[in-house]
Amino acid sequence: MSPSTNGNRIALSLSREEAWIAHAALLDAGAAAVDAGDDAPAQCRPIRRIERDRALDADGAVLLRDALVEYLGDAPVRDRAPGRALFRRADDAIEATPQSTARGPQEF
Repeated sequence: MSPSTNGNRIALSLSREEAWIAHAALLDAGAAAVDAGDDAPAQCRPIRRIERDRALDADGAVLLRDALVEYLGDAPVRDRAPGRALFRRADDAIEATPQSTARGPQEF
């Protein structure tokens, strides 16, 4: 079953383990953005929404998906299978969102 969408919001229903993986991936992506000179990395917005168990907007879901692509390349073994499952759900939800302007899925 695909994740529910409400307008431009995407509810992914993360397990506790998936939320930790999403958090780690977004933190890594945010740190890379800071290292590149960004004072307010966009990756912080989805982290706050995930921590509050709230739906992501399409941009937040894209940030999560892209962060997972980068994170899963060097992720701890325990994070790989649930991270890939989360990636697939996020990607499916992005593609199902009518206003999606996101790039196509990426491989990791």
